[in-house]
Amino acid sequence: RDLRVGDMVECDGNLGKVIAVNYQTTQVQELGGPIIAFTNTSLFNKNFKNLTRGSEYVYTKVNVRVSYGTDVDKVREVLLEASKELLTKDDYGRDVVDPRWGIKVGVSELGDDSLVIAMKQSVLVEKRFGFMSKAKEVIYKALKENGITIPFNQVDVHMVNDDK
Repeated sequence: RDLRVGDMVECDGNLGKVIAVNYQTTQVQELGGPIIAFTNTSLFNKNFKNLTRGSEYVYTKVNVRVSYGTDVDKVREVLLEASKELLTKDDYGRDVVDPRWGIKVGVSELGDDSLVIAMKQSVLVEKRFGFMSKAKEVIYKALKENGITIPFNQVDVHMVNDDK
């Protein structure tokens, strides 16, 4: 497999940077700091993702549901305006969101009880988790401030009395 020092990989729920590759093992330093050594045989026999092969950015998508009847153009406008605060730089001066693609907003699904709106962007791999959390906060606040309803599932229960 094509794996190099510096690649960001995800394997068995562990996300980290490859810090060493040799004949028998690959060492991955998790974002939290610990180093995990995988034998190459076990690593390459698993489903692992090389998140930075060819790019240091990874595609991410944040879905939000809005009520049917909501003005989609208004939702798009509100989310694009609010998402400007997510366009930051990391400690090394790199754009957290890939500037080639920016942030896109559009209808993702016509759900059973709501429209699913997706905010899509490519984010630096090591900033993905923090970005996703911040993006959800930004989305929630922006929709709330603009009176756009996020529906919640409701179940109607009809009781039938068959005692006759």
